[in-house]
Amino acid sequence: MIQSVEKALRLLQALDLQTDWIGVRELSRQLKFSPPTTHNLLKTLVAASFVEANPATRQYRLGLAAIRLGAGSDPLNNMRLFARPVIEKLAAEFDETIVVVTWQDGQAVVVDWIQAEHPLAVTHNHGVIEHPIVFASGRVLLAHQSRDEQLRYAKSESLGRLGANVPRTRAELLELLAKVAADGYALTENVGDSGVIALGAPVFDAKGRLLLAIGCSAPISRTTHAQLLQVRTRLLELTASMTKRLRGSNAALGTVAGS
Repeated sequence: MIQSVEKALRLLQALDLQTDWIGVRELSRQLKFSPPTTHNLLKTLVAASFVEANPATRQYRLGLAAIRLGAGSDPLNNMRLFARPVIEKLAAEFDETIVVVTWQDGQAVVVDWIQAEHPLAVTHNHGVIEHPIVFASGRVLLAHQSRDEQLRYAKSESLGRLGANVPRTRAELLELLAKVAADGYALTENVGDSGVIALGAPVFDAKGRLLLAIGCSAPISRTTHAQLLQVRTRLLELTASMTKRLRGSNAALGTVAGS
């Protein structure tokens, strides 16, 4: 048995038993490893997204890559746990509706969402999103699918019946998705005369594949251009931070792993 691998597996097992964050010294005590050995193992596992680190507290917990390998694990619940602190932060800062969506089995699926507390607020349903091209977060999901998947979707969708501000042909849809991918975010405004404006941005996993999209939506009537720019800046900042964590930045010791 390779000793370093055996120690890494024991460390993952120890983290799997935890219900909260844990520090290096406590892990070292439990496993009877030296603190430097424990820390070096954690850094390696963080880089591969098997462990998540909290730079503020210098504590660790099991990462999404490890969780997704678990037999019978629920990937949607794992994504929900990962994204929840971020959408709570966005909702608290802007008090608008925030949604997390992912692409699963050829469909856009809601992972989690928080509704704004205003009397007039955007709402979401749970489960599969019909017509994802209507939503900013749905456009982000589609923009990062393969061309074959985009063409399959275009063939299945009645584009001409979705109302205003929606691509009406396959060529228009593909052009829009290419722009979303190039811009790094999607913006929808009054799609289908909904009176809603929304932004969506992607989060990528450790291998650069789209994991999920986060969207923020609000009634146009109370959204100024300055507010829209603030939301876009913050949304891109937070989704980039999530991607950085998933890609295992050693500098930040971070990992894991729309309307």
